[in-house]
Amino acid sequence: MTLDEKLDLFYNSAIEDATKQSVEMIEEYKKSLESVYEEHKREANQKAELTLSTETQKLIQKKNKTLSIENLDFKRRLNEKMTELKKILFTDVQKKLEHFMNTPEYENLLVKQIVYALQFSKGNEIQIYINPTDADKKTSLEEKTGATLTVSKIDFIGGTRAVIHEKNILIDRSFLTKMEEEKDIFSL
Repeated sequence: MTLDEKLDLFYNSAIEDATKQSVEMIEEYKKSLESVYEEHKREANQKAELTLSTETQKLIQKKNKTLSIENLDFKRRLNEKMTELKKILFTDVQKKLEHFMNTPEYENLLVKQIVYALQFSKGNEIQIYINPTDADKKTSLEEKTGATLTVSKIDFIGGTRAVIHEKNILIDRSFLTKMEEEKDIFSL
């Protein structure tokens, strides 16, 4: 082998070895980059999932807060409307009661209430009150029932109240009490 052939052989061998090493280095570098890329991709996906989850929770909380505020506002407006309608209704009832109190049926009702109170007392001392607006009916009611009546100093709209002191019993058949009871239990 001549020197030129030896040089060519050495050159080709060196180039081949360098090329082989270069390819191996490139492959290792490529694998290293792919590994770094996969790790970066995995971290980016985890970060994106965490951000998505966090933002989703924030949106759900914001939606729930908005719904809660709207619900409270709706309930407040509904309650105001119900209170307004209840007030209108009981004002109308009171007007009808006032109208009823000017009828003979009202005096008959008072007679029934007085007679009931007398029977309930079973001979015990009883004090029966009528409303100040019914003072003009006192004499007529006393004649019809045989009871001694007292005109109350407190306005209870209409009806009667009776007290049996010996037994600490109050018989309250006043319109005021009945209306207050109805207002307390009334709902739309």
